[in-house]
Amino acid sequence: VLTTTVGGGEAETGKKTKGSGVSGIWLIVGVLVAGLFKFCQVGLQMFAGAIHGIANIGKFDIGTGEKSGVFYGGVATSPALLGVGWIIGPKIAAFVFVGGLIGWVILVPLIALATGLPTPTTPSEITDALALGFGNADIGYQIWGFFAIWGSYIRYIGVGAMVVGGLYTIFKLRSNLASGIREAVAGIKGGAMTTKKRTDTDLNFKFVFLMIGLLTIPVFLVYVWISSLWVVSAIMAVFAILFAFIASAIAGYMAGLLGSSNNPISGVTVSVLLITSLILLGFGLSGDIGAAGIAILIAAVICCAAAISGDVLQSMTCGQMIGATPRNQQIAEIIGVAAAAPILALVIQALDKAYHIGSTNLPAPQAFLMQGIVQGVLGGEMVWPFVVAGAVLAFVLILINLPVLPVAIGIYLPFTLSTPIFAGGIVRAITNRAIIKKYGSAEEEEISDWDLAIKQTDVAPKEKIIRTGLLLTAGLIAGEALMGVIVAFLIIGGLHFAIFDYPPILPSVIIWVFIAALLAYIPLREIYANDEK
Repeated sequence: VLTTTVGGGEAETGKKTKGSGVSGIWLIVGVLVAGLFKFCQVGLQMFAGAIHGIANIGKFDIGTGEKSGVFYGGVATSPALLGVGWIIGPKIAAFVFVGGLIGWVILVPLIALATGLPTPTTPSEITDALALGFGNADIGYQIWGFFAIWGSYIRYIGVGAMVVGGLYTIFKLRSNLASGIREAVAGIKGGAMTTKKRTDTDLNFKFVFLMIGLLTIPVFLVYVWISSLWVVSAIMAVFAILFAFIASAIAGYMAGLLGSSNNPISGVTVSVLLITSLILLGFGLSGDIGAAGIAILIAAVICCAAAISGDVLQSMTCGQMIGATPRNQQIAEIIGVAAAAPILALVIQALDKAYHIGSTNLPAPQAFLMQGIVQGVLGGEMVWPFVVAGAVLAFVLILINLPVLPVAIGIYLPFTLSTPIFAGGIVRAITNRAIIKKYGSAEEEEISDWDLAIKQTDVAPKEKIIRTGLLLTAGLIAGEALMGVIVAFLIIGGLHFAIFDYPPILPSVIIWVFIAALLAYIPLREIYANDEK
């Protein structure tokens, strides 16, 4: 049974806040706080967006000559990532951080000790290095070297772990997938839905599959346009639809079971990308740029399908809880996706022009991961020992019953992203501990997000605390994202308000810590409010 955390939360928000703006005010507060912070950080460049540090612990010789032993640490001062950590909780956030420690604190220093830190050579690399060091070339070059080793070697460990994790997820869900396929086939044979109950009426399965078949045609044409490979494009278009079905089933199931924050989009996308690249390699298309384009576009289809499936499932659950008609919801979802698609393209283009996707301002680690897989498989550049090492790590985690994907994500994410997520998890742990201490013998499972979200009776005091935190963190994520897009359009329009070339660090740290303190205080103040009552 899928508890569909977010969908239930949407329904509850609609029920509980109808006619009252009290609960929703924290969403607005989060949007305003994160939006203002982002504008000052990126638009005005009043303070830095990330902190980087290097520690040199001396010279060592491990058989490859004497080289410096260095350690790196960093954190992105992002309110949104604090919110992400709070939502996914301390356990998952800790595993993400552990992955970061494995990659950045253990493996990168070891490789640096064996081979030395690479140095930037091209003008763009030197510019990035100076930005990382806030104008200090010595520090910036060393930090850039850490990122270079991570990009060339360590992230492939994350690739191997994520592929195994994604395939293991598919294996665990095999019975559910088979059940879904049987139900779809039964729907096609049965034609129109036999039920006359309004709240059980879905779109006709024959219509659904007809639309899937028709929409395969433009997918095929895009693949042909990219590659000029007609036969291969036709085969891979069919594969894309089949993989999208599997990815949607996995992502929807996990989002329904654990919430949208635990939707394994990266896992299924990376797994399909690797499988697709190997299939294209089997067609003898090694080094073919067009084939690489097909692989990337298939991964894009899978990624979109996985992301949308989780949201649709939550939306359908919300509708079920408030008595909506599924068929009307499904039509609205189709219209929504069709309307959002061209807008999304414009937003991505604006972000790329303003921040340059792939730069330190917008690192896009998943995109670089996808590029690395395609180049590695089709271009013969894959560092297979590191991929195998990641796969072995994933098997070990599975054997000891620990989650694979959070650790893999921590390995291939920049360390500056893992640390604020972990900080948000710590804040959530403080909130959970305070609730348990206040309300006696309550276990953490009893105050989980999904129990809160699907509850349809009066909200208990401890549940109100978590709900307040969820609204605030949702505002932090939305505010930072929206302001990032707004600033991007301002930059494209030629409006530049930058105050510093290399913004100071201290104000960013102080304000970010203050926002983290707010994230801890605002939900917990409900405890004192309940005492007064």
